[in-house]
Amino acid sequence: MAETEIPLARPDRSPPCRPATFELGLALAGAVSGGAYAAGVLDFLYEALERWYAARERGEKVPAHDVLLRVISGASAGSVNGLISAVALPYAFAHVHASDTQGGGANPFYDTWVRRIDISWLLGTGDLDDPTQPIVSLLDSRCIDRIAEHVLAFEGPAMARPYIASPLKCIFTVTNLRGMPYRVPFAGSKSQQAHSMVAHSDYLRFAVNTGQGIYERTWEYPDDLYVAHPKQLPDRSWTAILRASLASSAFPAGLCYRGIERRWSDYMQRAVMVPDVNGRVSMVPILPDATRLPGQGATYRFVAVDGGAMDNEPFELARVELAGALGRNPRRGDEVNRIVVMIDPFPEPDDLGPEHADEINVVESMAALFTSWKQQARFKPEEVALAMDDTVYSRFLIAPTRPSPRDGSPRVGSRAIAAGALGGFSGFFSEAYRKHDFLLGRRNAQRFLSEHFLVPVTNPIVSAWATDPDMHCFLRERDGALYAPVIPLIEACDPAARQDPLPTWPKGAFDPASLQKPLRNRLQALYRAGTNKWKDKLLTWLAWRFYARGKLMDIARRRVERALRDADLW
Repeated sequence: MAETEIPLARPDRSPPCRPATFELGLALAGAVSGGAYAAGVLDFLYEALERWYAARERGEKVPAHDVLLRVISGASAGSVNGLISAVALPYAFAHVHASDTQGGGANPFYDTWVRRIDISWLLGTGDLDDPTQPIVSLLDSRCIDRIAEHVLAFEGPAMARPYIASPLKCIFTVTNLRGMPYRVPFAGSKSQQAHSMVAHSDYLRFAVNTGQGIYERTWEYPDDLYVAHPKQLPDRSWTAILRASLASSAFPAGLCYRGIERRWSDYMQRAVMVPDVNGRVSMVPILPDATRLPGQGATYRFVAVDGGAMDNEPFELARVELAGALGRNPRRGDEVNRIVVMIDPFPEPDDLGPEHADEINVVESMAALFTSWKQQARFKPEEVALAMDDTVYSRFLIAPTRPSPRDGSPRVGSRAIAAGALGGFSGFFSEAYRKHDFLLGRRNAQRFLSEHFLVPVTNPIVSAWATDPDMHCFLRERDGALYAPVIPLIEACDPAARQDPLPTWPKGAFDPASLQKPLRNRLQALYRAGTNKWKDKLLTWLAWRFYARGKLMDIARRRVERALRDADLW
C-alpha cells in the first residue's frame, strides 16, 4: 500500500503514564433519552473528584495518588454528554442532589437533560411553516439546536481541575451517509481490477484545551481538531465539536441529519493492523480511493446521522487513545494504570428476530433485516466480555440498577430507568422521568465508586498510602483481600456521610392522553408539508382526513400506552 507523507495519527504506543496516576477514559454509549441517566453518573463522578482534590488542597489526610481523565468517546446521547463535559469542566458548577433539585438550572448536565429537552418541543410544528423547505425530520429538531447553543454558551467561575487532561480528547462516532471509498487491488490482477468498498462507520476527533495546566502537545495528533481555550464565541472549533455532537445524536428520521465538513487529510490518518511474515504487527495506512472523488479539495463534506447506528459503544476508541494503536493497557489489578469506564444505560441485548418463516411477511422481513444490520454493526463481544471479567481491571461498566417498585426484585438496564420504554424515547415524555433517571445515575455512580471501582492494595499507584493505618477507612475488603478506591469518596460523596435516597419510581407522572393534541398537530403539519406540491389532493386529503390520520393516532396511542404499562410507568 502507498505510504502517506503525513505521520500516522496515533503513535504505536502512547506516551508513558504519569507517575502515581490512574489515567482514565470514558466511553459514553448511545442512549436516546437515557442520556439523563449518564448525565447523573457524570455529575457525581465530577463532584467526587472535586471534593477529593479540594480535601487534598486543605491538607487533609486522604489518598495521595492521582487520577487524570484523558479521553471521552461518545455515541449519540453520549456525544452530547461529551460536549457538555468539554464545555463545562473548565468552570465551577453546582451539583444536584436528591434533597435539592431547585438549583438544577445552574448544573449544565441537569439543565440540559432534565429541564430543557421535552416531547412538547419535539412535537412542535414551527420547522414546517415554510412550505418550500423539505421535511428533514419527523420531530421538530429546532429545540435540539437551541439546547446545544445554550450548552455552548455555558460559563462560570474558572476552576482548577488537575484531574482533567489538557488536551481532553473527545471522539464522537457518526454514521457517514456519503461514505468513504476504498479500493483493494489483488496480486496478479490488472491495475484497474480491484475490490471496491465504502466505509460508513466514522468518527470525529477533537483535542480540547481545558486550560488545566500545561497543554501536552504530545497528545495532540494530526487528525485531532484543536478546540481553543478560553472559549470565545463565535469560534469555528467550538462550532465544529457542537455540530459533531448533534450529528452523532441525530436519530435516523426522528431528528434532523447534519452536514459535516472536515479536513480531507483526516482520512490520510486511518490505518489497520497488519502482521508481517514473522507475525509482528504494524500499523499500515489505508488511503481512500481518490478516483471515486474527482476534484476533492482540502475539505470533505458529508451528511451524518446517529453514530450509534454503527458504533453505539465506542469502547475501543477510548482504549486505543489511552494505549496507542498497538499498545495494551495492563489488565492485572496490581499493574493497571489506565482504565476505560463505559457508561451504558441500555447494556442488555435487543430482542431476537423472527424464528419461523411462515410467521412473518415481506414488510416484517425487511424490518428484521434493518435491525440485523444495526445489531451486526454493533457486535463487539470481546469488549463487553472484558468489561464484565472480574480479573480485568482496565475496563469497567456502569449500567442502571434499582429494585423493582413492585416487589423489590433487581432491575437492570432499560427496566431500571424511566427512559427505557419505546426504544429509549420515553424519557422525553416527562421531566419526572428524566429527574428520576438523573438521580438514579448519581446513586449508581456512588455505589460504583465505593464498591466496584477498586484495585488491589498491592497496586504501586496506591500501595504507598494504603499501608498507612490512618488510611484504612478508605479500603474495602472483598473475599478476604483488601482493595483501594481509584476515586475516593470524601465528605458528602461518602455513603457513610450522605447516601441519596432511591428516587421514587415516577409511575403516573405522565398521562399518554396529553400527547393526542400535539401529536395530531405534528402529523397534520407533516401531511401539509409532504403534499404541498401535489396537484390533485382531494382524494388524498379525504383518505388522510377520514382514515390515515386517525389510524396513525390510534397506533401511536396504543403503542405508547402498552409500552408505559409494560414499564410500570402508567
